[in-house]
Amino acid sequence: MANNEYLNNKTFELIIKEFQFYKRKKFRSEFIVNDFKETDERRQLKYNDDLKKEILLEKEKSKIETIHKYEEYQSQLAYAFYVLSENIANYAKFTGIDIDDAIQEGVLICFEKIDRFDPRKGKAFNYMTTCILNHYRQLYRSARNYNELKKRYHTFLSDKFDKIVIRNGKERHNSKSNIDKINNIW
Repeated sequence: MANNEYLNNKTFELIIKEFQFYKRKKFRSEFIVNDFKETDERRQLKYNDDLKKEILLEKEKSKIETIHKYEEYQSQLAYAFYVLSENIANYAKFTGIDIDDAIQEGVLICFEKIDRFDPRKGKAFNYMTTCILNHYRQLYRSARNYNELKKRYHTFLSDKFDKIVIRNGKERHNSKSNIDKINNIW
């Protein structure tokens, strides 16, 4: 992808399609090589040892080439997902969420959801954007709920211990008995 180009949907879909193909091929070739090794170990075939070694070397070479292609497309997708996640995170500007963590989570969620993508049902750009936005909304809701829980707990403690005042991170107590109560809790 060119540096000045945001994300071309056709290129993006082509990379996803190739990634999905090589992911399936990688698992298939790993399975074939492992199966061939197990079969060879379990029983002695009536073939020549040179022929078995030749077949195994050919299968392993195919496996290595497939893994190399898979990793190449994976790195291209990681870059594309990073660009997409970064732009969405900068656009959304959810408070209470660290932008760098959100970008990493966006890339990870795209890799989790990529197997569900079907080009016949829609565009890759729209699908991944929706996945990322939904995940960011969930992160925001979780952060908001956590902060509300902290506020409610602070209110509970304030009510329980007769108006404990916290200013600038320092606690001020109205009575000597409050200090004893708090020390008993902790």
